[in-house]
Amino acid sequence: MNNSYRTQAIETLKKIFKDKSYSNIVINNDMKNVERRFLSLYRKSVLGVVENLIYIDWIINEMSVTKTKKMEMDVLTVLRLAVYQIFFLDKSHENIVVNESVQYIKDKGNVRGSKFVNAVLRNTLRNKDNLTAKMNELPEDEYLSVKYSYPKELIIKWKKQFGKDVEQVLIANNTEAPLEIRVNTLKIQRDELIKLLEEKGIKVYKCKYADKGLVIENPFEIDKTSEYKDGLFSVQSESSMLSGQILNPKENSFIIDMCAAPGGKTLNAAETMNNTGKIIARDIYPGKLKLIENELKRLGISNVKVEKYDATVLDESLIEKADYVIADVPCTGLGIIRRKPEIKYNKTDKELNDIKEIQYKILENASKYIKQTGELVYSTCTTNSEENFELINRFLKNNKGYALADISENVHEYFDAAGQGYIEIYPHLHGMDGFFIAKIKRI
Repeated sequence: MNNSYRTQAIETLKKIFKDKSYSNIVINNDMKNVERRFLSLYRKSVLGVVENLIYIDWIINEMSVTKTKKMEMDVLTVLRLAVYQIFFLDKSHENIVVNESVQYIKDKGNVRGSKFVNAVLRNTLRNKDNLTAKMNELPEDEYLSVKYSYPKELIIKWKKQFGKDVEQVLIANNTEAPLEIRVNTLKIQRDELIKLLEEKGIKVYKCKYADKGLVIENPFEIDKTSEYKDGLFSVQSESSMLSGQILNPKENSFIIDMCAAPGGKTLNAAETMNNTGKIIARDIYPGKLKLIENELKRLGISNVKVEKYDATVLDESLIEKADYVIADVPCTGLGIIRRKPEIKYNKTDKELNDIKEIQYKILENASKYIKQTGELVYSTCTTNSEENFELINRFLKNNKGYALADISENVHEYFDAAGQGYIEIYPHLHGMDGFFIAKIKRI
């Protein structure tokens, strides 16, 4: 094992914890400093620490008189990384893990700290089995919280929502999400793309639910391929593709995408309409709009106009103008923990209440933009019913001229509520990101 990857992993983790940055962004940025043969160990270790943080800190606090809250950042991060590797990675390297961790602190000129790290880790190695046994004896809520690293409040909330399935939900949310791509039907059909990719030794298979989707079995830097550069596909999660499939816009329509970045739903709609009609893609962040413009060029799409606009503010000039509106609203993100594990730790009730008000405002504005015959798709990447079905219900109670539209034509037979106008997607049931998608029409 090489020490320099450990140094980089520690630096990456410090950024994630200190700046509350998304792990995937920091990892993509820092990867360039890691030797190629250590890349997968580096990625796995950083994500592993973030995913198992409560578990790891519980172990450290069992083994150390000084608690994690009181430790200096360097020492704490070194311990977290080492404990993750001792409990979750191959056993044969335990001594190397300890020695490299001690050396890292020593190299920082902190001799006292290096002795402390050595003592805690040696103690952990000696007590490994006892610690696992002790964890298994914890009261149920605490056991689930520690074992799967979810805050206790979230465990309690999900127990209410999922009942006896709660452990399956936690396990599914901790597994790695697959890499999924959406075929750009303006340029190629799905079967042709499969052939092209397989000729290059890339293993792919069709998504189960999304008609334009493929799963890449052996994920790698897919954006380096000529097929990507030529705009034959985009990276998009299957759940997100389904919201486009449910929108299913007719050619020559006028569409408003209210919270468009990073652009997947706009681009999917443009492809579905065969580059006809017009889409206004809006977002509040100019930097993210740039990303959409780059994608339009790459994919060969010409029917989209990108604009900076705040979706919570009603645009009087668009009232009753749209055939379709896409309202993919900001949310707590509890459906994409597999992709951004830090989401588990940072959502408070106050944030939830603020977010629900923003979602409601955007939905209300969206409903005003659709014509008499128009439809809107409301979606979130969360499994939290307050942001999903309950919010839609509140809207329909307060707004008499609207109803849910039957979407069973668009999603095959896998979703019970499709006939009633919405679907709920869960990682533990569908193997996809947790998502809620509803279609609303005027009546």
